[in-house]
Amino acid sequence: MIFLKSELNFLIPAKVKKMIRLGRNFDGGYIVCDKTLKKCKNLISLGVGDDTSFERDFDELKFTKKIYLYDYSVNFGLFFKIIFKYIRRFLLFRCKFSAVIYSINNFVKFKNFISKKNVKVYKQKVVPKCLNSAHVSLDQIFSRINLEKDNLLKIDIEGDEYKIINQVLKFHNKIQMLIIEFHWINENKKIFEKSIKKLNKRFQIIHLHANNYKKVKKNNYFFDVVEISFINRKNYQNNNKLFRYNFPISGLDFECFEDRPKINFSFIKRT
Repeated sequence: MIFLKSELNFLIPAKVKKMIRLGRNFDGGYIVCDKTLKKCKNLISLGVGDDTSFERDFDELKFTKKIYLYDYSVNFGLFFKIIFKYIRRFLLFRCKFSAVIYSINNFVKFKNFISKKNVKVYKQKVVPKCLNSAHVSLDQIFSRINLEKDNLLKIDIEGDEYKIINQVLKFHNKIQMLIIEFHWINENKKIFEKSIKKLNKRFQIIHLHANNYKKVKKNNYFFDVVEISFINRKNYQNNNKLFRYNFPISGLDFECFEDRPKINFSFIKRT
């Protein structure tokens, strides 16, 4: 168990009645508040990669409407490279044939998913300020959905999340729930703290998960990659102010990489 320093107490999540997982059990799945999720009619997903399990699970909910995917790097070629990678590994006896089958099925699911009428894919890079047509800002993203206010915003853009925090706050009234995967935190300690404290004014943290892609070092400030789930403060009405201190949560949290050590951690309880 890793006991976090008290200086990280600004990250302590509040308890909500019920949380559920959307997406697969490994990397790509995130924890959401069930009550707030029911208010989210649309999903805006910034950064998709080769895993749309979260987005597909959201699409299966009866009350959802539209899904917008933004990722300049996603195309069929990405999936073909992954399939060929696993075929090569299988031929070299470095993985099981099931890994090959999974990569093929994953491509088929992606292809079928983006062909749905309620799913829109934009091959654009999310930036704070657009310089060309390959770029898109949150201003443009929210202008495309016009008056829609009941949105879940998911951000996984490999370090660029710090650059758009102010824009996220600008549209806080259109975001019921927010999920951000923060990257390279130990290299970005000051901007990470500043970003979270800004977000805390409009959003309430309800969950954290430490990505176990990298071994934790004793002298680290925090974990290098962390997935954080927030709900809009208008959806947070916990007068008892109950908090959750110990992670991961059994049955909800799973290692991003199953072959690497699980990260167990605890916050210092508030008095």
